[in-house]
Amino acid sequence: MTTAPAPAPPAIRWDGASALRGLLLGLPAAAMAAHDVQPAALLAVGVIPAAILPLAARRRGRVRAAVVGYLAGISIVLGSALAVWPPLAVAGIFVIAVVAGRVAADRPAGALVLSLCLPLMGAGLSYSGVENSWDLGLALVAGSTWALLLSMCWPEHAPSEALAAPQGPPPAVMVRFGYLAGTTGALCAAIGFGLDLEHVGWPVIAGLIVMRPVPAVQRMRSVDRIADVVLGALLAIALVATGAPGWVFGAAIAVVIVAATATAASRWYLTPAYTTFLVFVMLLANDPDDARSRFWERVLETALGIGVAAVVVFAIAPLITRLRRPPT
Repeated sequence: MTTAPAPAPPAIRWDGASALRGLLLGLPAAAMAAHDVQPAALLAVGVIPAAILPLAARRRGRVRAAVVGYLAGISIVLGSALAVWPPLAVAGIFVIAVVAGRVAADRPAGALVLSLCLPLMGAGLSYSGVENSWDLGLALVAGSTWALLLSMCWPEHAPSEALAAPQGPPPAVMVRFGYLAGTTGALCAAIGFGLDLEHVGWPVIAGLIVMRPVPAVQRMRSVDRIADVVLGALLAIALVATGAPGWVFGAAIAVVIVAATATAASRWYLTPAYTTFLVFVMLLANDPDDARSRFWERVLETALGIGVAAVVVFAIAPLITRLRRPPT
């Protein structure tokens, strides 16, 4: 007797219980927006890593979730340190990805570096020097700490089988994926520095964050990310164009954090829409006239990163495999 496969999660899944946690997560940023929108949006970005993670059944697991947020902040600051010397940044992204791929063959920590730390290190390349990134890193630490304190107010509950960790890819696949991710990140960084992009990290994080060892998942995430970036940017531009008072921005920030938390289990990859909205509010709150240039900058650089990742995974990697195959 065969077991029917588990049904796929809905495209957009709304969890009412998580929405309440999202509202509480977003309250500090929403309140701050009444006085100053720009730091409020920055603080809201800081709670996103906690917002998209499910609430662990045990309080010990909730501490581990906060550590993920701390690693996110550290990764951005580390990326900004590498950005001071572009050759080091390009080589560093590649080497760290390769090492992480080899570690991921045996330990989950390597997979965490590939899926979270490496892309955020890439994002940090937009900030040349630690003095330019410490505020974002601190926001991520503060947001994760607030989320940790808040999570301790929820009672412990029985672990859900649906949240059990899935079986990871074979070790050889993860080692190969480390090289592919390193090549993608290094190429995106080299192009960004070579073209003197203002936000070198935007194509780097776009390319690395959509990459997954399973090509079908990468295709889906690539399409979702470009659509999400366009949507999030347009919504933020529309809000900024209204010249609304701070409390309206605060309400919008709260809605975004609630939505990020409540829809985290969706099949569609929605997180980029929320982060792009918050980043654009942060960038445009004091400079609304930059909306058009920022929009095209974000969209084109996101497309650049996704395109590089696609070429590496779907064109270069298969070609290398065919060239290395012994003749029959």
